[in-house]
Amino acid sequence: YWKTQSGVAGACPYAWTWNVLGWPGVNVPAGFTKAGLPIGAQLLGHDSDEATLISMAAQLEAVEGWAERRA
Repeated sequence: YWKTQSGVAGACPYAWTWNVLGWPGVNVPAGFTKAGLPIGAQLLGHDSDEATLISMAAQLEAVEGWAERRA
């Protein structure tokens, strides 16, 4: 168990805490680099607050029009 958790913490040091606690997180598009690669942002919530994150992601999607945008 500890070996697995140490590996995960090393690979994903910021998300690891949320994963262990079971708190929600969502990744959303945040633009593109000059080379055209996508950039993402991670939004993190409190325990049992998935609804807020899903609502925020949906609002951002509506405003930003991610589905229509390409690099």
